[in-house]
Amino acid sequence: MNISIPTYHIKQGDTLASVAEELGVAVDELRKYHNTYCDIKNLIGYDLKGFHEILIPPSNIMAELKEKKHIQIKDGELPAYYLSKNFYAKEYQVKERFEKSLTEDLEVDYLFHIALRETATEGFIAETYCSGFKKHNESVDDKISSLSIACMNSISPIAFTVLAQGKIKGLYNHKDIIQKFLSKKQDLEDFFVGEISKKYINKFQENIGDENFLLKQFSATLLYQIVFPKMDWFHKKKSWEEEWYIVQNSFPVKFRFDAEYNHEDNEFIETIIHGNMQDIYSVQELLRGMKFKENEDNPASVEIELRYKTHKVTRRFSQAEASVTIWHEEEIYSRQILTVKEVKN
Repeated sequence: MNISIPTYHIKQGDTLASVAEELGVAVDELRKYHNTYCDIKNLIGYDLKGFHEILIPPSNIMAELKEKKHIQIKDGELPAYYLSKNFYAKEYQVKERFEKSLTEDLEVDYLFHIALRETATEGFIAETYCSGFKKHNESVDDKISSLSIACMNSISPIAFTVLAQGKIKGLYNHKDIIQKFLSKKQDLEDFFVGEISKKYINKFQENIGDENFLLKQFSATLLYQIVFPKMDWFHKKKSWEEEWYIVQNSFPVKFRFDAEYNHEDNEFIETIIHGNMQDIYSVQELLRGMKFKENEDNPASVEIELRYKTHKVTRRFSQAEASVTIWHEEEIYSRQILTVKEVKN
């Protein structure tokens, strides 16, 4: 062997994998380096039986190979580029907080249930529903809220088609949603009596009858934008632009996003995404969902921060924290904060 190249003296019980692990480099990189510089008779495979030495890279090359392995390990801990049926837990605890200047803050808690299954033609089907609603940590008991929840329960669970790359594509079976509601409409009318309740139930039926409207009502919420991310968010190395719904009943606006990744926790990786609105709109345009003809002298500024925690081994979506802050004239106009946390049974 060439004595000018550093060598590792093989000990009893050593394997190529154990030597590579001890040196902190990838197995294939160590094997490739040795076989590049050794004599032909000393070429190694993955079995070290009969060998006494392995050529190892000098310190400068070793440092490069260690960093390369470190990057490979970190990338291997991130969620895959494509959705899998094991990406989600069955149940998440959700907490939402709505803050607005000059008004009392609103806090809502509930459980979010999700069942994901893979199909041959649709990619994935996600069945979702919410339960256990609480307002300010107390059970919801006012009539309108109770009616709203009862109407939603009548069509739940709702099935969506989800792309393999992430994000909701559409409703899986819109006709089934309508039929479920019609089968329970009379029970709703019998329980929630009165003209106001009747008008609400009829309006609910009208709204769910419009497939595009119903899809937007879900996909434009902060919850569904967070729970169904694009899978490449977990791998971004450069800034990117993407549309986002700031207000549920408004229009999407363009944001510029940046992502960073924190691997320090032993169990989870944290993906941190920051976004700033690129379009120019006023607060009223965003809230009313209308684009005015006149340009606003004091346009709104909107910031988004998303923090995902995914498991390093299972690569499962475990937790997310999101905040959407609307600024007007250098003061906070409103802020929505949402936390989604896996419920472990």
